[in-house]
Amino acid sequence: MPARQPPREIQPSHRRELLDTAVRAALDGGRIVSRNHDPLGQELIRKGTGDFVTAVDLEVEDLLRKTILEQWPEHGFLGEEHPPHALDADFVWVVDPIDGTSNFGRGLGTFAVSVACLYRGAPLATAVHCFPEDVTYHAALDLGAFRGTQRLELAATSIDDSAILGLQWHRGVQQLPYIEDLLSTGSRIRNLGCTVVQLCDVATGRLDGNVQEQGRLWDFAAAALLVTEAGGRFTSWAGDDIFPVPTLEGVGHLPSIAAHPSIHGSLCELLGPWQDRLDVPPR
Repeated sequence: MPARQPPREIQPSHRRELLDTAVRAALDGGRIVSRNHDPLGQELIRKGTGDFVTAVDLEVEDLLRKTILEQWPEHGFLGEEHPPHALDADFVWVVDPIDGTSNFGRGLGTFAVSVACLYRGAPLATAVHCFPEDVTYHAALDLGAFRGTQRLELAATSIDDSAILGLQWHRGVQQLPYIEDLLSTGSRIRNLGCTVVQLCDVATGRLDGNVQEQGRLWDFAAAALLVTEAGGRFTSWAGDDIFPVPTLEGVGHLPSIAAHPSIHGSLCELLGPWQDRLDVPPR
């Protein structure tokens, strides 16, 4: 079955209304996170291998759910920390209350609140609030990507010893031979511990690209639209579009590449052969 095309039939005025909700929710969540951030850290509750939650994650997700469903009661909702709601709805909100929980819980400064409205499996309007910048990024389909009020437009780049690439691998899995292929280009590698921030760094041009082996839908649903609306590509390692996702039920880890088209193809050539060999749990 061919993938459904992005929902451009949704009127721009409706997209902007959804975007207003996303921005407000991300800002409100960001205020709670900022107020509760302790540079000396706080209790981290283990959920799985390398996977943690704090009381603040739960508080923020409750707020996001309440804010969004009060305005859009007919919509669905998928968050990282609580059971989903109405995933068969055309419009489903996908949120991560704190992306970078391990950073947040240890007192490190790089983390983000992520809010995305998907229509039939594709991002339509999204907002993220990033730290330590304390800035809200937002995007809506065909309406551009913004850092605050500044429109983001990616410039062509090159993959060589001048490039800096973000990289995130699956925690608990130590088979990482593809990293040698990335390093062979001369590029430098960064892992900031927060998918959202690294994708925003791609959208602003601070990173030339981001390669992710470990990625759940709530990690990238919002920030991926920032990358594509800024002129970048967001695909699987093989170069296939990730959105629209065919189902929101049980979506596991989805390897991805985010980059300007000028280097996206080269990254796919390097990493595409590895995609089917990744030892990544499906959920």
